[in-house]
Order: sequence, then C-alpha cells, then structure tokens
Amino acid sequence: TPVRIKILSYNLFWWNLFSIRGGFSAGALIKSSGEPELYDVMGLQECEDPAKVFGPHGLAGVYTAFNTSKATCMAYRTDAWTLIDHGEREVAMDMRTEYYGRRSAQWMRLQHKKTGLFLFFVNHHGPLSVNSGGACGGQNTAHNLLQTMHENGKPGDVVVLVGDFNANAASKTVQALWPHLTQVYNSNSFGGVDNMFSNVPRAGVAETLDLGSGGSDHHAISAVLALPAGSTVNAAASLAEPVLSVDSLKNAGGADGCMIEPGEMYTYAPG
Repeated sequence: TPVRIKILSYNLFWWNLFSIRGGFSAGALIKSSGEPELYDVMGLQECEDPAKVFGPHGLAGVYTAFNTSKATCMAYRTDAWTLIDHGEREVAMDMRTEYYGRRSAQWMRLQHKKTGLFLFFVNHHGPLSVNSGGACGGQNTAHNLLQTMHENGKPGDVVVLVGDFNANAASKTVQALWPHLTQVYNSNSFGGVDNMFSNVPRAGVAETLDLGSGGSDHHAISAVLALPAGSTVNAAASLAEPVLSVDSLKNAGGADGCMIEPGEMYTYAPG
C-alpha cells in the first residue's frame, strides 16, 4: 500500500482575516478540506498563533504545531508521524523599498510511524518586493532554501517545500528551484506565488487542489504524494516542471504578470 502524504499550504492574511474578522472561516476551510483524509503536514504563512487556527475547530489535539517570530506556522498529524527535529533558518531579506524584515525557512524532519519513511518539510514566506527575491536576489534565496534542506535533511528523505514565496514563474527564485525539485502545484493567486515543490517525481503526485480563499487574499492549496512503502527518494532525480506555473503567470493580471512578455514563448533549460 502506498504511503500517502497530504499537504496544505495557506497564507492566512492574519492582520485582516484573524485580527479583524476572527479567522473562523480559514480554520473551517482547513477542517473541511482535511476530511475524511487528514493532512499530514501544513505550512501556514501570516500565522501568528496556531491555537487560534486549530482550537475553535477541535483540531488542537489532532495536529502538533510550531510558530516562529516571523509569523509562519507549521503542523504535523500527531498520530501518524514522530518528530525528529525542527528549526528555522534565515534565507532572505526584503528590499528596502518594501521592507518588513528578514525571511526564514521553517523546517521539520518527521518519521512515519507505520512505515519508517522520513519526511523533511519546509515552510517559507518569501521576501518582498514580489519576484525580486529580496535584497540579495532570487538565486540567492533559492540557494539558501536548498542549503537548508542539505544541512538538516538526510539522504533518502522525502523533501517537501511549500509557501507563499512572493515569487511566481517570472522570478529567479522559482526558476532556480526547477532544476532541483518537481514543482508539485501552485495557486493562481498573484500570478502563482503560492507554491509546492518536492523531490518526488511527477508520477508520485497523486492529487492537487485549489481550495479557495476561506476569506484570505490567497487561495489555500493542497496536494497528495503517493509513495510505495519502503521507498526512498533520490534528491537529484526530479526534472523541471514549469508548465503549470508559467500558465498561471500568463493568466495573471496587472503587475503580477509584468515580468513575462505577451506573445513570447518561454523555455527553461534544466541545470
């Protein structure tokens, strides 16, 4: 029986949806979309207190959650996974023209209780301005994200990277990840800035869904990876998967698509 790993990425629009409107609709989206198959891992951005997300919907006992000083939260399904380690690493900084601070990669390493499979999960809220890659540029941000995996993961881990990257297919951040990781899915929000990547090949992606906004200014997205029991993953085995994200960018409106030129055919060489 394949091991199924169900994943959520969701920017919660905290200052508005939670601080002003109470946030109930976002938690309701997480609960309803996590039934009947519960999420294994979640990456939440603009998240200041996971108890306010999970508690009102009876999910506090279902998931173990961590938050950071940079308003990101991640959670795992407590009865299915054992926590090996978790941490945070700064990977970027906003540009001075739109500065909110430094940006991090929040990570955890888990082991599946039934099969022993290891999962290295990363949650990232990327730097502003959109598509800039921050003060040091997108290639640097991508390198730091990959370095976080290299330094804290282990060979054979299933690697999953999610988040609101503040970067879509026009960015050097996303393009620099394509040669290394499969782009599992991305939302249409802001031209495709909400992304999921993995070292699992395309054949291991069983399901992807756009779940709607739940009151946020971003759409929540989910995916299911299906892996044979006992399998390990070669981190170098994936190929660039830019098709979906490029299509999202072409359909973007206004400034969200301003770095891709209409009528031009874009090709991206791996490596």
